[in-house]
Amino acid sequence: MDRALRGVRIGIIGTGTMGQALLRGLLAQGVPRRALRAADANPRTRRAVSRRFRLPVAADGGAVARGSDLVILAVKPQQCPDVVAPLARHLTRRHLVVTIAAGVTLRWLQSRLPGVPLVRVMPNLPATVGCGFAAIAAGWTATPRHRRLVRALFGAVGTVVELPERQLDAVTAVSGSGPAYVFYLAQIWEEAARALGLPRAVASEAVRRTLEGSVRLLAASGEPAAALIAKVASKGGTTEAALKVLASRRVSASFAQALRAAARRSKQLRL
Repeated sequence: MDRALRGVRIGIIGTGTMGQALLRGLLAQGVPRRALRAADANPRTRRAVSRRFRLPVAADGGAVARGSDLVILAVKPQQCPDVVAPLARHLTRRHLVVTIAAGVTLRWLQSRLPGVPLVRVMPNLPATVGCGFAAIAAGWTATPRHRRLVRALFGAVGTVVELPERQLDAVTAVSGSGPAYVFYLAQIWEEAARALGLPRAVASEAVRRTLEGSVRLLAASGEPAAALIAKVASKGGTTEAALKVLASRRVSASFAQALRAAARRSKQLRL
């Protein structure tokens, strides 16, 4: 367990996909169950999470907040106004509040939780398998210790960087939404493979293993992507023929346009 987390009582409000990913990662890092608290408004989710993690899951977020040092708001953006309002009377300057809701700005939270130290985080779905990427932006009352806590917290489920809040819209477009781009690529790649005559199971396995192996190679090699492309694409070969089609269809420009659309939408959704 990271030393920054020792003795810290962590409360998670909202135990959906990301809330459960954090519980799983913290337990795997050695955080004791007695240091973890959770709350969820959905009775079915409470029962399922309680069984899965052998933890009590409360319906009342206020009780969880009172018994915690660090409170994570792991709810959807549209739920934040209804969740934060009743929590406000339980949160003080001794707490640290972390939000992972896209578009919920530090300014909006600070206006509802005056004086409470805040950190905003943009994680992504691969945190559920311990390979996430999270960007954090600290509020003006957050101390270096608070930032270390949040880095340790999300370091339990992946990689963490710290950025100014104004850059979180770009992070949302690149890594927050990013897994969907990979899944979309896998989907259309498998469809194209089947159109070439491969059986469904073979097409799926070929695409998934190629994606997995290529990402591992990219991470392990330390080389830029362009250098690895050159290693695969021999002059006049099959890969070069495929890449020429992608270039002629302006795939690079379309992808850049897609990211700009996601970043623009992130700005529009801000509270």
